[in-house]
Amino acid sequence: MDEEWWQCNLRELETVNKREETLSNMYANINKQSALPINRQVIELLLRAPNLYECARIVKGEKEQEQEQVVNLAIDVLRSCLQQLELDIQDAKLPELLSLPLTHSNPAVRSLVLGNLLKQLRSQREPKPLPSTELLLYVLDELQQPETQSSVIAIDILNLELTNWLTDSGVQSKLLQLLQRDEMVCCRVYELAVMLAKHSAASLSSVEFILDAALSELDNDDVLLMSSVMEILVPLAEQNHGLSYMERRRVLDIISSRVERIDENPLDALILPSIMKFFGKIAAVQPQKIIAGYPQMLACLFQLLESGDEAMLPTGLDTLANLTSTVQGKLLMHQHFQSAMEQLLRKYSTHLKNLSPPLKIRLLNSLDVIYTLEGMPSSELNTILLGWYECFAGGRQVNHIMELLHTPFPDLQLAALGLLKTLCQYPWGITAVQQTAGAIEFLLSRQQDLDKDVKYLKWQIMQLLSVSSEFTPTEIVRFTAYVNEGPLYQQTVVNIATEGQGSQ
Repeated sequence: MDEEWWQCNLRELETVNKREETLSNMYANINKQSALPINRQVIELLLRAPNLYECARIVKGEKEQEQEQVVNLAIDVLRSCLQQLELDIQDAKLPELLSLPLTHSNPAVRSLVLGNLLKQLRSQREPKPLPSTELLLYVLDELQQPETQSSVIAIDILNLELTNWLTDSGVQSKLLQLLQRDEMVCCRVYELAVMLAKHSAASLSSVEFILDAALSELDNDDVLLMSSVMEILVPLAEQNHGLSYMERRRVLDIISSRVERIDENPLDALILPSIMKFFGKIAAVQPQKIIAGYPQMLACLFQLLESGDEAMLPTGLDTLANLTSTVQGKLLMHQHFQSAMEQLLRKYSTHLKNLSPPLKIRLLNSLDVIYTLEGMPSSELNTILLGWYECFAGGRQVNHIMELLHTPFPDLQLAALGLLKTLCQYPWGITAVQQTAGAIEFLLSRQQDLDKDVKYLKWQIMQLLSVSSEFTPTEIVRFTAYVNEGPLYQQTVVNIATEGQGSQ
């Protein structure tokens, strides 16, 4: 097909009742020639054709089914064009070529083009900067569109390319304009700034004017906005240079003071989960900073966890897990909050009986993190963890866990066995299993009705028991045989016919 044929068909699109047939012909011919791509000049002609984009426009009030068919065909034609064009990021004509689709009213069109642009950027063996800011400005404009899907793609593109242009006056002006828009747009810009700032201290410095705007949201009366901004800032707080920046801006002090004055503004209770998550994430990488520096935050966390408030517990459980996920975190929690930790773990045993199954699973997973260690524990840490376990279990047995293993919920069984496996990494944990009536029998049983993942975890626990010095040689032989048979072994039942059965 020569260029004249395509020109003729584009003119046909001006007639509304001819659009569906014309688009079908165009789509068929593009794909018919996919093995031998059509002329690049033709593709550029189509991408610049206003008539084609008019077909992709959604007009309210028209017959929906007929309109949808035409819109989908137009987008299919555009998709085929982009696939054959293979966007050249270094092409100076690219902004002009993509200007119509990137400013189109249909988010599906914008999303299609942005998706192809992101794909090309990610496929580069060596990242190359765009030749100008023109295309970036179109992508930045996407952040103020109401649709989420295309804005997410835009942020990913900007994360790859914007660093090279942050000192450009046009880019800075556009970012400042976006910060004057509504909360949704501002939060997208904050998210972009955090993604860029994570890379290095130099990158953070380039977007500091955006981050300062984000931090200003943390001391106002809009608790929902404050909650969203804290969620956005968490990845930056996990970086040393990001946390240093926040400390210079007294962010942790500002947030902590909101907690201390929570009785003065009951609405602040709505942001407690976000505050706990924020501090917990930081504590996972900077335990000394949070545990030793913000006792009021910890006191609030303990109070929240003991309350049994099912709306607040998930975040609280995850936060405590973050606080105690490292060796330093465990030692600091024991050093500064020994009594509170022991009291809370006793409360956990009550929670484990009364909470809904999903929250029991969350609690067990949190405990799993608390007791997990990489490598051998020091004698001090071993004593701390044993003391914590005894508070939770009310002794050294694993009765609490065994009760959960006899429930009809495979997910709950898996969480209970996961914790049991972690406990069996310690000699005192193996002893607790040994001293619990029915525990060894359950682990050795070959119940056919158990979930296969449950069987596998049982088998892994038996692997640990089979190399323990806590059992007799006879028991070790029995355990080793179980391990050698594998997790999914099925016992064969042999029926022996007695004389005379065959003639009945």
